[in-house]
Formats: sequence, C-alpha cells, structure tokens
Amino acid sequence: MTIIYNKAEMLGFYIAGLFEGDGHIVMPTVFNNHNPRWHITFRIKNKPLAQKLLSKIGYGFIRYKTKHNACVLTVSQVKGLKVLINMINGKFRTPKINQLYLLIDWLNKHHGTQIKKLPTYLGHLSKDAWLAGFIDADGSFGIRYTKKAPGIKQKVSCRFRLEQRMVDAKTNQSYSSVLTLIADYLVVRLNTRTQKSTKRTYYIIEMSSRASIIVLINYLNHYGLLSAKLLDYLDWRKAAQHIIHKTNYTQQGLAEISVLKNNMNTGRSNFNWDHLNDF
Repeated sequence: MTIIYNKAEMLGFYIAGLFEGDGHIVMPTVFNNHNPRWHITFRIKNKPLAQKLLSKIGYGFIRYKTKHNACVLTVSQVKGLKVLINMINGKFRTPKINQLYLLIDWLNKHHGTQIKKLPTYLGHLSKDAWLAGFIDADGSFGIRYTKKAPGIKQKVSCRFRLEQRMVDAKTNQSYSSVLTLIADYLVVRLNTRTQKSTKRTYYIIEMSSRASIIVLINYLNHYGLLSAKLLDYLDWRKAAQHIIHKTNYTQQGLAEISVLKNNMNTGRSNFNWDHLNDF
C-alpha cells in the first residue's frame, strides 16, 4: 500500500492532504526578518512518521510539545521551503491554499524566485493520495459491538468518521465544497455537529454502510495511510470484511470482531512501523 509513495507526485499529494488537515504556516510580520515557518502537528505516537517525512523533505526539524503529547514537523530554511512548494504546489483542495500562496509571494519577493501559484486541484479524489493524508490528519475508524441483552438489540457495525471546521480561520472561506466532494465519493451525506464545550459547529462525515465501506477500502488499499491510524484501519478492515460477506453475526465473526474492537484506538499498546520502510 505504501510503496506508491516512492513516486514523488503521490507523496506530494499525501503531504498536501496531511497539511490541509493538521498544518499551518506562520508568516513573518513586517517588523521582523524571520523566515516563514511551515508546520505539521502530530500526536507523539506518530513521531516515526514525522521523522520519515523530515528525511524525505531533507530540511527542517521536529519540535516536541510534551505538555500536549505532540510533536511538530517544522521547515523554515529557504531551501527546504522551496523543496516543499515543489512537492505540494498544485495539489491543494481546501482554503489553506491561501497560506501556500502567501509563502510563495514571500519567496518571490525576498529571494528572487518566480514560483507560479497553481490553482486548487480539481482531479477526482480516487486518483491520488490527497485523501489518505487528510484522513491521517482528521479521520478515525471505529467498531461498534453492542451485545444482546434484555431490551437491547445486538448490533455490529464498522464506522468511519471525518470531521473538519466549517470555515478557514484565516480567510473565512468555507470548507463546504471539498467536504461535499468527500461525502459524495464515500456515498454519504455531509452533516454538521456543534461541539458542546466550545459551541463551534463542524462539518462531519460518518459512514457505516456496506457500499461506503467498499469504496473506502478500495481507495485505502491503493493509497495507504502512513500514520499509526493505519493499524486501526487494518483491524477495521478485517471487521468490515465480515460485514461485507455477512458473517458479522456468526459466532466466529462476533468473536473476532470483539477482539479487534478491544485492541483498536486507545486499546492499542503495540505499534508496528514496518510500512514506513517501503518508501
């Protein structure tokens, strides 16, 4: 699944999607001469992925935020910023493209480059690795297994969820168009959810139908995830195969699904990063 990232173009699409989910660029103010700083934030368990991407970019460093259980891949050297732009320019799909444009403007003005600001990419989601990066940033996989009890119906389902803010914080531009594209591709409706603690409203994509599961599996089997989320996906896929083949309510199916559910997400204690050796 991950060998496809040996192709520079596909790795660029993946990084673009990952950045548009969990990245940002800090531009210098008019009162200082600091370089722009390009950041992607990772949970600390995904440090091996941050290190791998750092090696692929060839410039930058990783900063650790121990209080937040996170690390940040940062690139600020001009040579590194040029490498990144070459990798991701023309592959953005969200309003965060405006941050990229500001970075390109800065390089063109201060370092004599003539980088062209390529437009938002309009290719179909199934044809590149952008969505894999976006899912690694903001997607989640879960298994629901409700055991039969008096007054409670037995229920088994595989769920996927993708959540994103409604508007870009810096430009106030809507994420509606790209989230609608993702929802349509996964054969579901785009909904909204209001977070009780912050009162903020987010776009949310949730799916559990057999048709949607098949679409997502076909995509991720080709454009693999790279974060620790891959391990959750692989367990989720095993459970989903029972749903696809209608064996999820057999004794063997229920037993396997129960084990898979208990070892996913917060239940996972062991992490295997062999997939990063493929590219």
